[in-house]
Amino acid sequence: MSLRYATVADLPVCAAIINDYIDATEWLPRTIDHAAVEALFVPALLETRTLFVAAEDGEILGYLSMSNDGFVPALYLRPDARGKGVGKMLLDAAKAAHPEGLELTVFERNTQALRFYEREGFQEDFTRRDTATEEGIPTLWMRWPGEAA
Repeated sequence: MSLRYATVADLPVCAAIINDYIDATEWLPRTIDHAAVEALFVPALLETRTLFVAAEDGEILGYLSMSNDGFVPALYLRPDARGKGVGKMLLDAAKAAHPEGLELTVFERNTQALRFYEREGFQEDFTRRDTATEEGIPTLWMRWPGEAA
């Protein structure tokens, strides 16, 4: 398994991973259609965000998107890559790139992701919970305090 920065050629695969996740997740309503998700993954995205991809045998297993201020809006894996250290590898890369701390949101109903982030040192900021999401599912704001903590 390898980790690298995403290229323009990787963007359609990253869009497919998130579209597949939404389609397969019964509790998550689709609020944006497939084409609209794909339209978010344009080359300009690589100018405003850091995207890491984890790959094996030339196939992308998952990706992590991070803004310059340490906010992680997306960490998604293919189903066959879950539970194999891929998410940890991607998150470790984000931590190394932003050692002063990271923040992210996670749907309250995504209990697997919540357990994963908690194991990785993230703690919920209870003052920033969002109960008025477009999906109708509360999101939790989580923070990893960084290496100095």
